[in-house]
Amino acid sequence: MNIISASYKDVEAVILENDVLKVMVLPKFGSKTASLFYKPAGYETLWQNPSQTFIRAGYGAPYPEGDISGFDEMFPTISRCLYEDPPWQGVEAPDHGEVWSLPWNGTINGDFLVVRVNGVRFPYRLEKRVSLEGQTLMLRYTLENLSPVQFHYIWAAHPLFNTCRGMEFVVPGGMDRIINAVPGPILGGYGRTLPFPECTGPDGKPVDLSRVPEKNLAGYQKYYFAGRVSEGWCALVNPEKHVRITMRFPKEEVPYLGMWVNEGSWEDQYNIAPEPASAAMDRIDFSRMWDMGSSIGPFTKKSWYLAIEVSEEK
Repeated sequence: MNIISASYKDVEAVILENDVLKVMVLPKFGSKTASLFYKPAGYETLWQNPSQTFIRAGYGAPYPEGDISGFDEMFPTISRCLYEDPPWQGVEAPDHGEVWSLPWNGTINGDFLVVRVNGVRFPYRLEKRVSLEGQTLMLRYTLENLSPVQFHYIWAAHPLFNTCRGMEFVVPGGMDRIINAVPGPILGGYGRTLPFPECTGPDGKPVDLSRVPEKNLAGYQKYYFAGRVSEGWCALVNPEKHVRITMRFPKEEVPYLGMWVNEGSWEDQYNIAPEPASAAMDRIDFSRMWDMGSSIGPFTKKSWYLAIEVSEEK
């Protein structure tokens, strides 16, 4: 495996490459994984913004002001909210969190890229070690609470994968109920609990949540599976490229799974984002309300991983 400094569009990048995968990470821009390229199929798995230049966003900016591409880290929230508990009561947690719009410090350490960032409005440090292991992108995380107070948070992966009509979303057995997290035309009102994979939309029409429909100008979905995951994995199967993308994570530390599907109605993008997460329902306060939250104790650390395997689907 090789790790080298390079560029992505007009910004600095780090490339990790082996015989199977070529990955581009942007440490100074939220440690975004800008590209995850699968060589055997000549397939870019991640959505690419068509802009010829990288769209920079200032700290705390609304997420649509950024590049809206690739794989961003969401922490300590997804949707904007106000923190509820002292000593940070009333402090705003920005849209899609703090870290996606912050520069991370990056160093190449042997076969690893190590990137880390400190919170601005909240006292924490988040570190990510990036490496390639065959056909797998390995991301190993460590969160450190730098304060003497318990800290409530959400960490969620936010990979915008390219999709196609009929792309299959596969989850372990027993995961058969979802909770709608964003009101919309496909799943109806917030908090609506529905069966998975087949449910009924607000218009009475059947919806197959395990298959991506053809691109359209009306549809989007954001939901979480009700309760904790039965196993720590999910997968996407692309029938056009014959490629399977499997995401693995430790179910004890990452017990929730969300899903964002953009059928083309938002920013004219057509992508899908399985979101393994420490907590659910997109906001720190909502996750606690639904009893699906996460927290870290005073002056303590937590570690977890995310493995993204790209393979041929025969």
